[in-house]
Amino acid sequence: MKFLNKIVFVNSANIPYAEISVDGNVHFTGTQGVGKSTVLRALLFFYNADKHRLGIQQGQKSFDEFYFRQSNSHILYEVMRDNGAYTILVSRYQGRASWRFIDAPYQREWLVGEDKQVLSDWVRIRERIDKNVVVSARIDSGVMFRDIIFGNTRDNKYTRYALVQSTHYQNIPRSIQNVFLNTKLDADFVKNTIIQSMAEEELPIDLQTYRRLVTDFEREYDEIDCWFRQARDGSYPVRQQASKIAEQGRKVVALDQQLRDVWHMLNHAVADNEQQIPLLEADAVETKAAIEKERNREKELTAEYYKENNSLNQKLGGKKQKLDEVLQTRKEFEAMGIEDKLKLASREDTIKKEADNKQTLLNDLLKTHASIEEKYNIAKAKLENAQQAFDNDQKERFYQEQDKIQAERKRLEDERTKNRNQRTDAFAAWRHESDERLQALQAEQHRADAALKELKSWHPLANEMQTIAEQIRTLDVKEKENAAQQAVVKSQMEQLTAEFEMKEAEMKKIAQREQEQFEASRSSCREQIAKIEGLLSHLDGSLYQWLNENVEGWENTIGKVVDEERILYAQGLEPQVDTLAEGLFGVRLNLSDVDTTHRTPDEYRKEKKKLEEQLQQINRKLNDLPLTLEEDTAKLGKKYATMLNPLRQKATHLRVEEEQIPTKRQDLQNQQHKLKMDEQEIIEQEKEVRERAFNAALLCVQAEKDERERHETLHKKELKELDLHFNRQSKEFESKLRAFQMALETETKARHEEFSNQKKQLEEQQRAELSGKGVDVNLLGQYRRAIEQIADLLQQIDNERPMVIRYRDAQQNLFAKEPEIRKDIKDIEQQLARMSKRYEDKKTRVEKKRQEQEERQKAIGKDLARRREGLNLYHQMVENEHLVPETLLADNKPVATKQDCQQLLSLLRGSVNQKRETIERLKDFVVNFNRNFKPQNAFHFNTMPITDNEYLQIAADLQDFMDNNKIEEFRRRTSEHYKDILGRISTEIGSLLKRRSDVDGVILDINRDFVEKNFAGVIKSIELRADESSDRLMQLLMSIHNYTAENAFSIGELNLFSNDNRDEVNRKVVDYLKSLSHQLQNEPSRTTVSLGDAFRLQFRVKENDNDTNWVERINNVGSDGTDILVKAMVNIMLINVFKKKAARKSGEFIVHCMMDEIGRLHPNNIKGILQFATSRNIYLINSSPTSYNPYDYRYTYLLSKQGVKTRVEKLLKRTP
Repeated sequence: MKFLNKIVFVNSANIPYAEISVDGNVHFTGTQGVGKSTVLRALLFFYNADKHRLGIQQGQKSFDEFYFRQSNSHILYEVMRDNGAYTILVSRYQGRASWRFIDAPYQREWLVGEDKQVLSDWVRIRERIDKNVVVSARIDSGVMFRDIIFGNTRDNKYTRYALVQSTHYQNIPRSIQNVFLNTKLDADFVKNTIIQSMAEEELPIDLQTYRRLVTDFEREYDEIDCWFRQARDGSYPVRQQASKIAEQGRKVVALDQQLRDVWHMLNHAVADNEQQIPLLEADAVETKAAIEKERNREKELTAEYYKENNSLNQKLGGKKQKLDEVLQTRKEFEAMGIEDKLKLASREDTIKKEADNKQTLLNDLLKTHASIEEKYNIAKAKLENAQQAFDNDQKERFYQEQDKIQAERKRLEDERTKNRNQRTDAFAAWRHESDERLQALQAEQHRADAALKELKSWHPLANEMQTIAEQIRTLDVKEKENAAQQAVVKSQMEQLTAEFEMKEAEMKKIAQREQEQFEASRSSCREQIAKIEGLLSHLDGSLYQWLNENVEGWENTIGKVVDEERILYAQGLEPQVDTLAEGLFGVRLNLSDVDTTHRTPDEYRKEKKKLEEQLQQINRKLNDLPLTLEEDTAKLGKKYATMLNPLRQKATHLRVEEEQIPTKRQDLQNQQHKLKMDEQEIIEQEKEVRERAFNAALLCVQAEKDERERHETLHKKELKELDLHFNRQSKEFESKLRAFQMALETETKARHEEFSNQKKQLEEQQRAELSGKGVDVNLLGQYRRAIEQIADLLQQIDNERPMVIRYRDAQQNLFAKEPEIRKDIKDIEQQLARMSKRYEDKKTRVEKKRQEQEERQKAIGKDLARRREGLNLYHQMVENEHLVPETLLADNKPVATKQDCQQLLSLLRGSVNQKRETIERLKDFVVNFNRNFKPQNAFHFNTMPITDNEYLQIAADLQDFMDNNKIEEFRRRTSEHYKDILGRISTEIGSLLKRRSDVDGVILDINRDFVEKNFAGVIKSIELRADESSDRLMQLLMSIHNYTAENAFSIGELNLFSNDNRDEVNRKVVDYLKSLSHQLQNEPSRTTVSLGDAFRLQFRVKENDNDTNWVERINNVGSDGTDILVKAMVNIMLINVFKKKAARKSGEFIVHCMMDEIGRLHPNNIKGILQFATSRNIYLINSSPTSYNPYDYRYTYLLSKQGVKTRVEKLLKRTP
């Protein structure tokens, strides 16, 4: 529990020092002027911290001057809480009171020293407070102090000091203040106090808005009527006229866009021409140079080819000659039986070993006759040496002759090669020139032939014709696509329109069902409320009231069986206590198993409050339904208008395109026919030129071929003669060498026979000599013949050795190179083939490139001519024809296109003409349409347009008008002059009524509080009620609100809903709003209405036998003391209600009420009011000159004067 526990005065308000406990009811006594009110004001200052609301009269010293006269004047408040007390120090700072929070119980030594001197310096005071104690910063604002005390601060460091957590605490200190000041208690004050206690901030209703909305709404009905006027066929003529205007406007917009598009493309085409013409001219020069360059390149390529070809042919000739030499040499060796000689030579080592073996056998046979053998051997050796010397000499002679002939043959061959090369070079040079001539002539022939053949498939205007044909095909496709797109767009528009109508209808059905449900619920609530009000209205004098007052525990007896409506709350039954009857009308019942079924008035009131809240919610929902439906319908309409607008524009654009297609097709077909005629004429002229060129080229080529054939025949003949001469000489050399060789061989043969005879003579002499010595002459003969045969073989090998050596040398140095020679020949032939192929490829590429350049030259020429013509036509159009408006002439934006100036200029003229025709039709439609309106019309239509732009603006405005269904907006605007205010009234008055129900709840709590905790005294009952407002304007607004809620689906729409009572409802609402307009005019200075205007608060006080009945001011109720008592009780009940609300969040707490001069109350009433307050956790602090019933208080203090000082003395402390 939190509460103010103690107040301490230190050198304040003439009180040197006093500690006053306030943790219970407190009574201050003392003579008049002694300072009782001073103490009470200081206690009130804790709660309201408002120096101007303490009852200080004018002319008295101010709060600061009186309570904090000196720098060491202090007031301290000790506040209890669950976790310990804290202290609030109020001191003087710069002449004004300021606060500090000290998180500890009060201690005297903080401020008063042992010498009883009171400290003023805060630094010294802080030094005396434990350093571990939290002390706040100085607070200079009373508002901030109240926010801290009542928990309305977001600063967490102050939350520990809050008595309660509340953002709407103001009524607690205000009511405490009212008790102390004994302020008059009128209904407006209590009403405003209750209203201000609400959780929500009150927002008054702005009447200036209502004044603005109810002005001139009738006039607009007539101005809208023509839009809804139907012809006999059910159509709406004005709407049809507007649609035609909008359609023509869209056509103009589409044509304007088409003009801009064409103009932007023309900008691009003109800029492209201006940019490309110099480039094309440069390209033409460059292309001509490129063609000449390619021709030179052809000549260079041919010259280079023949140069390399001749070089390779010379190499090829040398290699072939070398190959011929290899083949001839091999042929010569083969003729000499070189293979047998090679085989024999390969056996030389074997034969020599065999000779050695035979010689060994012979030597063994002749060992005993070695001298004979040796003598003959010497003789034979000399003979063999002589023969060998002769053979060697013969060989040398042959070799010398062979070398001589070979040298002569080499000289002859070199001479032949030189002559061949000279003739070949001369022929190659001539052939090169001829090739160049022939190539050029053939190229010219090919060009002429190709050009002539090309005529069969040549279409000089093919690109132009293809472009036209493609444009015609594109136009055909576009026409089909246009028709398909129009069908699709139409289908989409129809689908969207159907979707909108379906969703709109569904929304209305849903809204209608919701309205019916809410209305059924509202009727049910009203019936139940009326039933409860009927019961409660009979409470006074009812059996229920009599039983409560006279029969204790009746709830468990008769209460279980009595009928509530017919008996319990019925009046006029005149009940009496019958002590003789032990049962019910003489019947005793056992009711232990019967549940109590009756409900108390409070339960009925709670149920009524709950039903009223439900009713308010239903009314709010009913009130919101038309607004929500209107908003949803408007959103739906805007949503679908946003989707339909592009489709409408697209449909117009497609129709404009469709209308232009036939003209475009005819124009293209005319161009196509002209191009065909022009092309045929060009082809005929070109054919004649090309035939002459081809015939001339053909004659030149044939002449050059004949000359080449003659030169080639002569060249071949010369080469053949050189070869024949060389071959004859070669054969003569070979015959001469063979004759010389044969002579040597004859001479050698004769000498060999001579040597053989001599050798035979020596052998016969040796054999005869050996036979005489006993040697086996036959065996010896066999050995010698074998040795001789072997020697012959060795001699043959030796004789053939030069040939073998020559063959092996040839094999190594000549035959071994045959593969390489053949490879070289093949490589050279392949190289020649590759070179020829490369030459042909390069030649083909160069020719192709030259031909491409020539084609490019033609294309550039045609493109230049076309672009120059396009520029000339463009400048003629801009300077002379004045087709294009200035706005377009100033528009330099380019858009890329493939169309040329001629095509775009044709499109431009067509679009301009079509736009002119469309504007003329638009003007006719506008003139007819404007006959329906006056110059000053509600729609601000321009009825006197002059320029084309003004006519177009009318079309655009009408398009927007219809697209956004602005006729509905204007129609609604006339009703929105009352619909808006109806919605505002419904919302704002509904909000007031909801808050009014909250007020009823507070009043019910106050009334219940008095019933539950009253004391039996002079005041029998105090009751509050909220009665209907007497404010005429408020009454009218509430009537409008109720009527709007009841007829939410019939108000303000001319054709949206189909309720039968719609027109009557609209007329009734118009009457209401006229009354509102008049009422507002009668109160011109009134700017707002608020919750306080919605009801009258009334009091009813029953004092003894006096009944004030329902009044709006409590004043002079009974005696003076009774009047004070009633005011205090009402304020205490108000405090209790607000305190209980605040305590729900942060727990129970105790506050104080200060009542000055309570001596005017009777002692019994004093005791009663103390009990009345204490039962609500409210302590009373009273003052009077004398003490009455001191034991009714916990503390009694006596205040007395000692000079100018006031002394506070505790007379009594009662233990609770």
